[in-house]
Amino acid sequence: MHFLRPISWIGLGCGLAALASGSLLAVGSALAAGDWWLAREPWIGWGLALITVGLALTTTFGIVLDLIEPVGWWRLVALPAGVFVALIWVFWIMVGMPTTGPGSGGESDVATILYSAPDVLLIVLVATLLIPLPLLVARIARRGPAPTG
Repeated sequence: MHFLRPISWIGLGCGLAALASGSLLAVGSALAAGDWWLAREPWIGWGLALITVGLALTTTFGIVLDLIEPVGWWRLVALPAGVFVALIWVFWIMVGMPTTGPGSGGESDVATILYSAPDVLLIVLVATLLIPLPLLVARIARRGPAPTG
């Protein structure tokens, strides 16, 4: 299991970097256009692609690190978020989501789903960021309180 630690930390770092850069591109292009729905290609497309990669990497490596790192009972914080995000991913990949209205059929491209439902994007983004939260809390708790005086 010791060989998984460095790989997982690198994967989590890459996932968080992809999330940050994808969010910057997507939100930046939407702000530049003045509206989410008017954001220009290719910037919004690249941003959503990076967000999709970042969500997958952060979820996967966050769950692995929660399992192998000594985070104590803080694992319970990541468990509901991890299950929720995993179920959302399975639903997206297997079923898809109707994104353009009733009777239009399902859409299984994750970036298109995220573009078409920004509220779902925000919910999944927050739930994904809750998965590695116990790692941060455990790391801060190990340092102990800051010396005073």
